[in-house]
Amino acid sequence: MKSLWQRADRRLWVLSILIGFVVTWLVNIVPFINKVERFAVFYLLLYGAFAIWTGFTLQNRRRCWQAFVFPVSFLLAAHLFGPKYSLYFAPAYLAVAYLAWSMVRANRNK
Repeated sequence: MKSLWQRADRRLWVLSILIGFVVTWLVNIVPFINKVERFAVFYLLLYGAFAIWTGFTLQNRRRCWQAFVFPVSFLLAAHLFGPKYSLYFAPAYLAVAYLAWSMVRANRNK
């Protein structure tokens, strides 16, 4: 377990938990962000871009198990604080991160 934590990318873990849980909690709790802004700006743009960044960050890793950190933290926050439709975004973010990771790995292996 200790070697697993030493090999883990701590920056990715901290940012994934901050953006996945804390930002999701804040977006759903503050009253001045309406549903359209929450969906377009945060769920599509910010979280989608972060999922792509996660895939690019993990390009040097052999396995991309760390890509699960952001979707799981988002899923937990969305389940606790968000609307029901936001639960479906967690697998989409995982798929986007995996797609970015596999595309970068495929281009690197050419």
